[in-house]
Amino acid sequence: MADERFVHLKNVWQPNHFHRLVEGEPLVGRTVYHNHPKVPKGLASYPSGDSADEVVEALLEAEDSLAAWIGLRGSAWDFLTCTPYLYPVGSGLSWHDDAKDRSGSFVLYVHEDWKSSWGAELLIAHNMGERKASVERYQGINTDLGQYVAAVPNRLVVIKAGTPHSVRSVSARAGENLRMSMTGFFQPLPQGLRDAG
Repeated sequence: MADERFVHLKNVWQPNHFHRLVEGEPLVGRTVYHNHPKVPKGLASYPSGDSADEVVEALLEAEDSLAAWIGLRGSAWDFLTCTPYLYPVGSGLSWHDDAKDRSGSFVLYVHEDWKSSWGAELLIAHNMGERKASVERYQGINTDLGQYVAAVPNRLVVIKAGTPHSVRSVSARAGENLRMSMTGFFQPLPQGLRDAG
């Protein structure tokens, strides 16, 4: 990731994005798409020459063992994306569920070291009951039960779509250390593209 170009997420932020402008200054790199016939302008198609290529390859090798969370390729999903993120001190991510047009998501921690006092834990809610999947609905609520996943280097976390989760802010104790991750989604092709294929 050291050779790649990053921009502040707020520079590419859109009003319907679940990231809030008050959640620090995360940086984002170029998204790589695998198996998508119409990659959006400015993004990359696999193989891209970016570090995301290795993550895409590893996920494809493990897709059968991940099927319990993401479903099977060709029925639950057709393509995947992979995007590098850097989270400096004070950066986090609001509660959201990645449910829109996705079967699941993943995060792979690629930093070399992370201390438990540095924060940035992934929080995953359980037992949301009948509450609807809505970004606004998750803001400021008590999610009742859940678990946290520490940002241990080389840890892969796969999350089924519709599961509320958030990222706690990186603590000031982290200093200049960055929470570095590769994040992406498993998605079905839109009906028009699926029919054209």
